[in-house]
This record gives sequence, structure tokens and C-alpha cells, in this order.
Amino acid sequence: MKLTFKNLKHKSLMSLLIMSFISAASMSLPSISHADDDKQASAKGMGHEYARNTALENSNKRIITLMTNNMLNGSDLNQLGRFFARKLIQHDATIADGREAMLNSIYVMRQVQPAQAINIKHILADGDLVFVQSQLSATPDNLLSGINRYDIYRLDHGVVVEHWLVKNKVSSRTANGNSVFNDAYQYPLPKPALPSYRIELNRLLVRGLSDEVFGQRNFDLLNRFWATAYAQHNPGVANGRAALAAVIEYIAPVGGAYKIKQVIADDDKVLVCAQTYDPGTNQNDEFGGYAVCDMYRVANLELVEHWDSYQAVAPTSVNGHTMFSSLYRGHVED
Repeated sequence: MKLTFKNLKHKSLMSLLIMSFISAASMSLPSISHADDDKQASAKGMGHEYARNTALENSNKRIITLMTNNMLNGSDLNQLGRFFARKLIQHDATIADGREAMLNSIYVMRQVQPAQAINIKHILADGDLVFVQSQLSATPDNLLSGINRYDIYRLDHGVVVEHWLVKNKVSSRTANGNSVFNDAYQYPLPKPALPSYRIELNRLLVRGLSDEVFGQRNFDLLNRFWATAYAQHNPGVANGRAALAAVIEYIAPVGGAYKIKQVIADDDKVLVCAQTYDPGTNQNDEFGGYAVCDMYRVANLELVEHWDSYQAVAPTSVNGHTMFSSLYRGHVED
């Protein structure tokens, strides 16, 4: 959640159904131990089958990691072009569609500040999507510097065909002692491997809670699903559930809107990206409001850690697309 904007109320019957499911599941499912496995990336839970193509997702992670690591290291731009489809669909308002426009944006990044580096901090894969949190900074050893980037890439046959970006300047101060990049939560035992149905349950949990708490203003859920020692990485909020509760009315005031646009789940983390609106603004304007992406760590159906990035939605776009639309329809040509 972004502390310096106001977001709220998007009523949905589906979110209430999800919360009922989550409530029942949270009372019936055992804790996951490090002895549990996810054979063939498929598991059955609550009468449903959840399958993930882990081979594809791991391959996509490797591709995006290689691409990101080569963006600013002086590698040949033409070679870098092999990662992008010729008709790449772009949602960064400052970049036109297409491979050439993407490569030109990377060239400009290299020229503006040649000493800057881009370092991956977290990477999640979910189906054909890969999310990357990275630090763009000329002083990467200082985690309170640079730009906090949240890039989402859609891949088809190993090529990026669609791209979204939310970014904000890193604060030089923090109320919680954490940077926006580090990991603070410590598992009491070696970190467990999560079966697919638990990853899917994490997705439902975080999506449902996000809509219920920040959209429906059901703040009582904080005491049930947020850890008492909640690790916070938003620089304006202290650690702990109580600190979040103290500012929740400001984060989700009466009269605003919170509209979920994208959810990505991988292992113990879930990313939720939403478009939010201040009270009294046009809440149907897709070129208005704010873009906010929250990433949560979930441990045994409890939210234990939180990171975020946010920015104002640009009122115009050189590519003509809204910030959160999903346009790719399987027409990759190279």
C-alpha cells in the first residue's frame, strides 16, 4: 500500500465468496512443513486440481534474469533485441510499442547515467508472466538509493511479448529499519517447499484480503490474517500489524476506489497490482489515479512481510495503451 495516496471501496460479491472459502480453508488445512513436496508440480486441494508448468516458469525466470543482467552492462543492443518480440506490446506510458522502441529506451538509460546498475531483488514466475523487482542505482551498495522498479513481462516461446512497469524513487529514510529491497522474515525451520495448491490458496488469500481490506474497508481482517510482527518495507510505516492498523484509515479512506488488475503468485510470495483513486475523482478513468503493486510473503495463511512500489498513472501514453490492460492474443511473429 502506498501511504501517500488514498484508495478504497470496490464492492464485489466474488471477494466475499473468496473470503468465505479462505476462512474455511484456514481452519482445515495443516501447516506446511519442509518435508512436503510438490510432485510433478500438481496437487489436489479442496476438490480442485492446481497445476503449474514449473519447467516453463523456471525457463522464463532464467530468460528474464539474463535479459535484466545485460540491460546496462554494455552488451550489444542488437543482441539484447533477441529477448523482445518485434511487435512487443508496451504499457510503460513513455515507450512506444515494438522491439525498437524498447531497445531505444534501454539505450537512453545507458546514456543518461552510464554508471548506474540494475540489480534483481525478487523474481516471481506464474504461467507466462514474470515479475521482477529491481534496484536501478548508481550506488547499488546503498539500498536506500535509486529507483524501485516493478517490471512484469509476458513471454511466449521465450520472447517478451508484453511489458508493464511501476516504479518509484527510493526513500533515503525508513520508519522500519528495512530497505524496500531486503528480506526480513525468518522462518523458524528451513523454508518449506510449497505444493501447487498452497500457492494457489496464497493467491486467493491475498487477492481476497486486498479487496476486502483496501476495497471494502473490512479492517477487522487485519487481526486475523496479518502477523503481529508483520515485516514492513514501505518506508513510511513501522514494522508490525499495529503500525499498519494505525494508518489503515488513511490508506483506505471513505470514497476512494481500489481495483485489482493483476495477481502473480510464486512460492511464498504474491504480487497484487491495483489501480486506485482518491475520493471525489473520476474512478472510471483508466488514465487516472495511481498504480500500486504490493508484494506479500505468506506463511501458513498469514501475511508476514510486505514490499511495494507505486506511481501516479500517466494521463497520456505514447503507445495508446492503459497502464494495466492485457492485450496479447498469441500473435508473436519472432
